[in-house]
Amino acid sequence: MSKQADRPFGPFERSLAFRYLLAKREHGGVAIVAMLSLIGVTLAVAALIIIMSIMSGFRGELISRVLGNTGHVLLFTSNYQQAEIDFVANELQKLPEVTDAIPVVDGAVLASAGFSEGAYVRGVAPEDALNLPFLQTPLITGSVEGFGEGRFGGNGILVSSRLAQRLNVIAGDKLTLIAPEGASTVSGIVPRRKAYEVLGTFQIFAGNANPLDDVLVIMPIEQAQLFFNQRQTYTRLELKLQDPQAVDSFMMSLNDSIAGGLPRQTWKQRNRGIVGALEVERSMMRLIFAILITITALNIITGIVMLVKNKGRDIAILRTMGATRSSMLRVFVMIGAVLGTLGMIFGVTLGVLVCVYIIPIQDFLNAFVPGGVFNPEVYGLPYLPADLDWREVGFAAAYAFIMSVLVTLLPAWNAARLDPVEALRTEG
Repeated sequence: MSKQADRPFGPFERSLAFRYLLAKREHGGVAIVAMLSLIGVTLAVAALIIIMSIMSGFRGELISRVLGNTGHVLLFTSNYQQAEIDFVANELQKLPEVTDAIPVVDGAVLASAGFSEGAYVRGVAPEDALNLPFLQTPLITGSVEGFGEGRFGGNGILVSSRLAQRLNVIAGDKLTLIAPEGASTVSGIVPRRKAYEVLGTFQIFAGNANPLDDVLVIMPIEQAQLFFNQRQTYTRLELKLQDPQAVDSFMMSLNDSIAGGLPRQTWKQRNRGIVGALEVERSMMRLIFAILITITALNIITGIVMLVKNKGRDIAILRTMGATRSSMLRVFVMIGAVLGTLGMIFGVTLGVLVCVYIIPIQDFLNAFVPGGVFNPEVYGLPYLPADLDWREVGFAAAYAFIMSVLVTLLPAWNAARLDPVEALRTEG
């Protein structure tokens, strides 16, 4: 054999590997077993990508619902003057990680309009309020027109739709808000109360998945300062980041910034239980599907073992002609690697296509499944969410390839150790 032919993974080894891989059954091939192995790896890789993408979609939706309309980092500023916090907000907004710095005045109230319900008032600047995603679309009733206009922000408020339903109010009605902390008189503390005009009612998310929809009232921040007796100060400063998941690294850099002395809290700290549960769920699903890929890759062993047995005479002849043990080892490793690579490519393609076209796929399946495969009323989402995470795609592809090669090593090693004399005697 020539030196070029004996080169590791050279033309000889590649041509022999593909010849064995494509050999028909009557010639000692294992095409059916190889095809089943290929299909198994393809489906396992696609399943991992699809499941992890859907979990990422649900995770994003859940985080959005948990955060509601609050920021990713909360800086508590009630002990500082408004001018100081406005300066800090302007400086923080210059940071590349920060998309917005929103001063907030908020508090719990009793809302009354014939009926009485507990409510949560969130006072923000009109420009910040109108940038909220759920106020970008038409409201349930009324509109945002006139919000923040008038003396001290005016007397117009926006009310969440389910709170408005319980109070039986719509746009144009009056709603009385009562604060538990009021003015001190000789008769004791008198709760502060004031009637406001409902400009519109909104819905944060469809369905019943966001508790803020039950209680939220949005008020101009100047009016909230008057109502809660917090003139010239804010309850807190809320920062919204480009990447909410990078909040921990941002907090480390924030320690040396201009806001270093302000007490702070991240959305992960406020929702530690939910964040921990999501991380455990994500890790366990990745582990389960990694095991599934391993199991499907083990089918390659069956094909390689059968191929080695069927091609024992050929291997013996090649060894007597000068083929080395390492050469035969690489031939069978390449067969497993080819199966793993093809399964990985087909699986990634299938998984990505399903995630990209999940809406038309869901519409197609809904035509055959009574009640639909995904009930929007239960989850509060019109479609099954799928957020394609390319890191998960890379993990699935790399893991499938590595496992396909690893499971091939043992039968390939046995083929390389095959004694030519003994093999020819047995075949004879």
